[in-house]
Amino acid sequence: MWALRSWSGTVERFFGAMVSCLPCAEVFLQNFGRRSAQPPMMIKALFEALADGKERIGALELSRFLSGLQGELHADEEYAARLISQFHSEWDSQERYQHYNPHQIGVHDHNQTGKTGKTSGNANYSDLSTTLDIIEFLDFLLLPDLNTATIVSEKPTQDMSLPLSHYFIYCSHNSYLTGNQLTSKCSTAPIMKALHEGCRVIELDCWERRGKIMVLHGNTLTQAVPFEECIKIIKENAFVASEYPVILTIENHLSGDLQKKAIKIMKEIFGKSLFLPRPEERSPRLFSSPEELKRKILISDTPPTDSLEEQAAAYPETVVDVIPELMTSPPDPNDSPPLSPSDIRSRTRQELTKHIGEAADVWIKMNHNYHTNTDIKNTVELDEVIYISCKKPSDMKDGQLVPGERSIMVNVSEPQLRKFSKENPDLLVQYCKSNLGRMYPFGLRFDSSNADPFLAWSHGFQLAAMNMQGCDRPCWIARAMFEANGRCGYLKKPDVFLPTSGLTLEQISAMPAKIQLKITVLMGTDWHKLFDWFKKPDFYVKLAIDGIPADLDKKKTKTVYKDFEPNWENQTFEFLIRVPEMAVLRIEVWEDDRLQRDDFVGQACFFVPELKVGIRSIGLKSREGEPVKSKLLCLIEKHELPVAS
Repeated sequence: MWALRSWSGTVERFFGAMVSCLPCAEVFLQNFGRRSAQPPMMIKALFEALADGKERIGALELSRFLSGLQGELHADEEYAARLISQFHSEWDSQERYQHYNPHQIGVHDHNQTGKTGKTSGNANYSDLSTTLDIIEFLDFLLLPDLNTATIVSEKPTQDMSLPLSHYFIYCSHNSYLTGNQLTSKCSTAPIMKALHEGCRVIELDCWERRGKIMVLHGNTLTQAVPFEECIKIIKENAFVASEYPVILTIENHLSGDLQKKAIKIMKEIFGKSLFLPRPEERSPRLFSSPEELKRKILISDTPPTDSLEEQAAAYPETVVDVIPELMTSPPDPNDSPPLSPSDIRSRTRQELTKHIGEAADVWIKMNHNYHTNTDIKNTVELDEVIYISCKKPSDMKDGQLVPGERSIMVNVSEPQLRKFSKENPDLLVQYCKSNLGRMYPFGLRFDSSNADPFLAWSHGFQLAAMNMQGCDRPCWIARAMFEANGRCGYLKKPDVFLPTSGLTLEQISAMPAKIQLKITVLMGTDWHKLFDWFKKPDFYVKLAIDGIPADLDKKKTKTVYKDFEPNWENQTFEFLIRVPEMAVLRIEVWEDDRLQRDDFVGQACFFVPELKVGIRSIGLKSREGEPVKSKLLCLIEKHELPVAS
């Protein structure tokens, strides 16, 4: 071990010395993180028009810009003056010195008159804090806090008085898992995190271990967490992010006595927050609304999922679509995967079957002699607290999703939903007009990856259960969707998916576009890390619309080589969107590497209806959804298209 550490230290010193000896590396290190102070041509032209020959603009000019191109009709001179003041308080001379090469820009020091750099010909030091020069104007535009790309609302903006079945609901899957589906630790921490992010559906798999009620992923090596601890953390955090109802789904593997004990625990801890349905509401003819169920915790019983072997055997043809990783080498986490999988069918069906069998063997060997008892029945005490009764398609007549007199929830696996969507997609939409539909990830997703949530949403399903720890594109999309409507965890379904609509999916897909969205990436800057030691980076941007199948679209900028501040202002991308009420704009930035896999830089996803127009700062996030320093400056244009008569 000592020898290994010694060798590692030697290697680091060797490469450090080599880098320091290279003049180009020194230049890179000096300039990394500093802006060039050369705004895009669009910004220069805009500033010149606002300034009208002057070198600085004030609140009046800024208010004209905000109420015009930015579409902020409320932006008067007083509002603009507050923004300028806030900008100068956040972006002082020290900040500017750290971000710019001092040889390229004169830095104003408001406290030391006479020791500053250059000042504007039409300004004195007393008005520097109430005006902006062209570089400060660019800095202002690049600050996400002052120039956000989305409409931020602290309260719901939609009608919340409709039945639950009229809303998409933010849903987590195996909410207690911290990592993969086979060996990770079970904890209350991911439950709390999900609730703080606005999730309204929490899932607990309840098992007996040494006479106690424990929560774990059955027949795996996951380390259990006590049921009571999970209930306490739900009670403490249920309504931190949203006042609207939390749905607790219980996958029941408990004996009758332990079921009664679980009910007692929930009643004692949840208290008045626990919704106790009247006998006629088990199940209701029509679900109550989120508004009526505010600050209530609803109980649902999730039936035990089909075993891995059963899923693979029943839907072999959909496995090919679900898990392309089984047919190709495992993807590198830093790879730049295509926006839609290619060469999915590169391996033979025999090879695929072999992989499924191997995975099933691993699954079975890890059961620790605990087996699922599919004959477990709910006790009367459990049935009395269940408001949302849940069934599998196999429990329904002829395995078909046919609406009944009572509203329930159907629990469908990813491959099942793919199968149904190919056979009779309109039946899914019709069923979910009065009932709830929940899609959960395929059992072979051991790595806690996720299905595309739009597989569920575009067929009317309200719940796309997400492995929140997955940190993949589906997670980014779901977070963006539910950032909308005040982050309350409920998002009203488009009218074409509500009971008042008689449109088929084919007719919805054939509708003319409602929205024309245009995106121009003006520049990228403030990179949070150095991607190449020996050359300037080579950046490109991917843009995509995620939504109903007819709205799916993807674009890609050209790669700008060897530039710390890439500029794509001569490339404008257009998207035509039929159902903007459930569309997400996804932006990804990558650094091209010809010798290795491309480096992931960051991502940003936005719910299209809440996108602002104008020149906006796009702060990027990591795969995990955490903000990073890197950002883009984009021109966003959004136009409503006329409806054909």
